[in-house]
Amino acid sequence: MYDSVRAAFLPFSEPLEARVHFMYLDVKSLVSTGVGNLLDADDSERFGTDPNPLPDIFTLGWFDKDTNVPAGREEIEDEYRKVKFSGTNLAPLGQKEQITRLRISDDDIDTLVTGKLDSFEGTLKGRPPFAAFDDWPADGQLGLLSMAWALGPLFQFPKFQAAAAQSDWTTMARECRMTEAGNPGVIPRNVRNALLFTLAGWTSAEGGDPARLVYDPGRKLDANMRSGAFPVPLELVVGVQTALETLGFDPGGLDGVIGPGTRSALTSFQTSAGAARTPGVRSIDDIPSDTLSALAAGLDDQGVRHLP
Repeated sequence: MYDSVRAAFLPFSEPLEARVHFMYLDVKSLVSTGVGNLLDADDSERFGTDPNPLPDIFTLGWFDKDTNVPAGREEIEDEYRKVKFSGTNLAPLGQKEQITRLRISDDDIDTLVTGKLDSFEGTLKGRPPFAAFDDWPADGQLGLLSMAWALGPLFQFPKFQAAAAQSDWTTMARECRMTEAGNPGVIPRNVRNALLFTLAGWTSAEGGDPARLVYDPGRKLDANMRSGAFPVPLELVVGVQTALETLGFDPGGLDGVIGPGTRSALTSFQTSAGAARTPGVRSIDDIPSDTLSALAAGLDDQGVRHLP
């Protein structure tokens, strides 16, 4: 991976996963720590019943939060099992923390993340759809690593993989979406991943520097969208929100999620543009092509670049 991607991975991932110094049960009832790092050996055949952790857990310098005394293997295993069977998968993070005694350091987390990232990269590059990974634009590399971080590097998204083998960035942006039902925490990652693949396509089409990351992980999503560093992507909800805001129709935020504010702003724009109103919009596919064309024309009038 490019140096820019390696440097960006933690700043990109931490707002999505948090940086956690204790063991916790994630929404899938898997024990994790760090920045979404699994410690759980569960598999699909014995989900929720395996009391044994992954060996990774013993490579970390666990210590008692009150005494700073290093924890032994038995203490680590006991804490793992306490968390594993705590039933706290849907509890607030603060409540998850209260049941734990052991902690790890920031250095341990950084080492854990870096090691896992390198391992995932190697696995991904060994898969035929991603064989050209080294030549992908930086935003595309970050998008794929982000997907692997949430799904594991052996994920199976057939349409996405077929598009990746052809460097079809538009289709990749559309087909990278992970299931959000029962796991709303994945929504912000889906929004960002789609944007990253879109930006990779733009970099490739424009002949830009593939090693340069267009998306700035040091900025929030809305700041990136308002930065003017890249064209407004009208094929994405967050791009439509950006266009509406630019044209004076406040969607109530640039988050890539269609809610009441976005629907209100969209119908107000449609009325002003003489287009058919669509108050029931739920996804980008529900927005009529004439509305998208009108948004594009409005951006053209203001000299704002856009895609397509």
